[in-house]
Amino acid sequence: MDALTIVVSVLIALTVYLFIKFLRADADLTLLRCSLKRNFFKDKVVWVTGASSGIGEELCRQLSTEGAKLILSARSMDKLNALLKSLAHPENARAYYLDISDRESVRRAPKEVQSLFDKVDILINNAGISMRCTFLDIEEDTARKVMEVDLLGTSFLTKGVIKTFMLQQGGGHVVNVSSISGKFGAPTRSYYCASKFGLNGLMDVVRLELLDKNICVTNVCPGPVKTAVSENAMNPGGSLHGKKDPMIENGMKVERCAELILIAVSNGLHEVWISHHPYLLMTYLSQWSPSLFHFLMKMYRRKN
Repeated sequence: MDALTIVVSVLIALTVYLFIKFLRADADLTLLRCSLKRNFFKDKVVWVTGASSGIGEELCRQLSTEGAKLILSARSMDKLNALLKSLAHPENARAYYLDISDRESVRRAPKEVQSLFDKVDILINNAGISMRCTFLDIEEDTARKVMEVDLLGTSFLTKGVIKTFMLQQGGGHVVNVSSISGKFGAPTRSYYCASKFGLNGLMDVVRLELLDKNICVTNVCPGPVKTAVSENAMNPGGSLHGKKDPMIENGMKVERCAELILIAVSNGLHEVWISHHPYLLMTYLSQWSPSLFHFLMKMYRRKN
């Protein structure tokens, strides 16, 4: 074979390999090339919001196994205390009440947490709330609650932690559990999508503004993960949706999602997408070929 034939054969083989790898992927290909850095979390102080259930709860379990010192935050102290007792190393964890929608609670939190640990190496912004109603139906107070929890409260807590801890200690890491709904819109998720788009954009700015402060920012965009997010979502007037969603019920296992998040954090990745297909493919299309993506979304919406 001549050189050209060899090159073409290698390129074809590589394309086929990458295509098969992509079909089997449950995260973006950059993340899947990485592995968890050994002992990365050992003795680091990690503050996890939304720690009482779902992704946050599982992150705490895996972080404790990895030797991290934990601050668990949520509104339910009963759930936090139960989780704390079940951790691999409960002696290295503390529960702290935090209502991310309460400005005063958020304002006080960083100073009060100083009594628990004298540093915060990693802040994982996981607290969040979703919605299940159309843009025309949602009431103003409900829309404001979604934006307060998923964007504003999270941003104000981040600012407080950076000022109180990370700037003083010479660095840190902010991790934002966003969503693929922050990459493309989805019906009945209007303000949820707006908050996640906003969170991704805001934290991209934070990363650039603090480039010389040794502060890393990682935006995590999961697709459907099997949690109680649908049951806990809000209806138009703010009441609990209380219903399971087949898309969520068939989603990724929370253990795998948390595992991938910790891999992303330990490798200092800026943004990662965590999902099975077709949502992973939709995320790639929305970023690489927006016109094709919106055409396909319109076709799907008309048929459903």
